[in-house]
Amino acid sequence: MSDERPLRLLVLMRHAEAKSSSPEGDIGRELTKSGRKAAERVGQWLVRQGVRPDVVVVSPSARTRQTWDQLRAAGLPADAVWSDDSVYLAYPGDLADSIRDVPDEARTVLLIGHAPGIPGLAADLEDHTDLDADQREAMQRWPTAAVAVVSHRSDWAAFPDETTALAAFHAP
Repeated sequence: MSDERPLRLLVLMRHAEAKSSSPEGDIGRELTKSGRKAAERVGQWLVRQGVRPDVVVVSPSARTRQTWDQLRAAGLPADAVWSDDSVYLAYPGDLADSIRDVPDEARTVLLIGHAPGIPGLAADLEDHTDLDADQREAMQRWPTAAVAVVSHRSDWAAFPDETTALAAFHAP
């Protein structure tokens, strides 16, 4: 019997490549030229996949906000964009808590954050995966601007549960 609950998508993205320093400290580090290009390529890939976020959640860092700017410039739309302080340099469990706070009306959520939290959260889901061996290997490296698409068939408040699965991984 198929699961009748609505499909929700979570896109986990590590910010694109950033400069090594900033006068404002780590939070002010901006994207490099190659980082901007990589984020735009990922945005184009997401558009081709038919991803349309209802909600985009970014950390307050310059590099996550600029990553979103490049995704948007590539044609990726969103209904709402939130800056969430708890996403900045968060652990996987903190990110899961942020996802649980998303309203259930949102069917697709894009979360742009940092390593090790974003890759760690995806690794926590690795037992529930539809990824092939090549995608799993690429996910272990998780370069900047890489994304994992996660399917989920429960309310966000239940994230993650037995309906949660890694569906795709893409690195520019």
